[in-house]
Amino acid sequence: MQLNSDLSEFFITRNQANDFIQSLNNIIDKLYEVDFNLENSLINEFGIDKKDKFMNYLRDNKIKNSSNDELKKFLQNLQNDIRRIPVLTLNIAFEPNETTLKALIQWFLFTLNKQVLIDFIIDKKIIAGASINFNGKFKDYSVKTLFDNIIIQKLNPTSLEKNKFPNSIRTN
Repeated sequence: MQLNSDLSEFFITRNQANDFIQSLNNIIDKLYEVDFNLENSLINEFGIDKKDKFMNYLRDNKIKNSSNDELKKFLQNLQNDIRRIPVLTLNIAFEPNETTLKALIQWFLFTLNKQVLIDFIIDKKIIAGASINFNGKFKDYSVKTLFDNIIIQKLNPTSLEKNKFPNSIRTN
């Protein structure tokens, strides 16, 4: 099964993805109950808006909700695909709201051409900017690092080489 980037409508963060996987598991557990109703289960797990989106997702993937075996296989494959989505750790100084989350995920979808799960770490010491850890690479775009380097340079000018600072912040 090919993972559809439309899943960002259901989750953006790693925690949300884990909750989504658990909800899918709850649905799988109920599949063979006598009174099972997929739409009611989706409403109970996701709410009415996301239920409609998930029903569309099933239709887009040509899954018949009348076949419990087919549905179970699809949901299990979906869980496995979600677990394989790469995680990007983002250190920022504030807790993002829903609008910020959606903007970030759209930017990453556009830039990386694939869905990522964001694992937020809130660090008030960052001041502004962010640091990012993705695929084993770390980039620090925070103001805190610049401030720390300036302070170190001022207190002990020989501890850092002049070339470590961009021209715009050199003091001599």
